[in-house]
Amino acid sequence: MAEEVTLQLPANVKEKLSGMAAQGGLSLGKLVSVLLEGFVEGDGKVYTGTWPEGPGIRLLPDWPRFSSKVFQIPDKERK
Repeated sequence: MAEEVTLQLPANVKEKLSGMAAQGGLSLGKLVSVLLEGFVEGDGKVYTGTWPEGPGIRLLPDWPRFSSKVFQIPDKERK
């Protein structure tokens, strides 16, 4: 069962992702959902640690290197 999540994206990131989504005939939400699913299913990892120059933390996403999963999205789920 899918759960809804609200994201805040910088305007330039939203613009680029929206263009990618439009190329595939997808909604922005569907594209983001598929990307995050691929990250998790491909064993992506997130490392965090202290940031001595802070205040704050360091965050390093480690994306799957050989992600070859192809997602099949039925027309009724594209929007």
